[in-house]
Amino acid sequence: MRRTIVLFLVLSVIVVLAASCAPKTTVTQTAGKIGDEKTTPSTTAPVKSAEQPAHAQPDIAALTQSGLDCLAETHEEVCRPVNYAIASVGDTVGFAFGVQNNFPSPKKIAIKVNFVRRQPGGVGELPVEVDKDFMQQWTAVNDLEPYYELQSHEKLSKPILIKVGDFIGKDKPTVAGAYIFEIKAQTYEKGFYEDYGGAQQITVRVK
Repeated sequence: MRRTIVLFLVLSVIVVLAASCAPKTTVTQTAGKIGDEKTTPSTTAPVKSAEQPAHAQPDIAALTQSGLDCLAETHEEVCRPVNYAIASVGDTVGFAFGVQNNFPSPKKIAIKVNFVRRQPGGVGELPVEVDKDFMQQWTAVNDLEPYYELQSHEKLSKPILIKVGDFIGKDKPTVAGAYIFEIKAQTYEKGFYEDYGGAQQITVRVK
């Protein structure tokens, strides 16, 4: 009996030692909600900045109506209700210009836009030379016919556009200041143009 108890104790010790020497496998579970997975940081492509909005364009229909309204109010041969605009390089600004044939017969009337001069931007500013050919390119956005044939007392309104260019001369970037243009109506007959109504000046102040 005593030998049996001793043998039982020896076997128990051997079983315990064997269990403690066996390799352990640990399984770890992470509690969490579905869809709450964690992500490791990753290198992503740089985010592109949002495209800058395009430069605002003048409301052609509103300008056209404004020119007609101006003629109706003044009863003049030509009318330019607004003569001043503020803009930045790349902007296009618009001016309304109306002309009426006050002759008793049909007339061919042309509309021309020309650069006049740059006005200094501030007191004490040194004169800045501009190239008139470069400046005339600011008016190239206009789509004007060589002339318009108007019946007696017929009215015509055309939006006059000025697009502020990058340069005012060769290798001369545009600088701040007031740039003055002139809108002129002229009658056309037998190859000759003659001024009609007063010349109308418009000013674009570049910031």
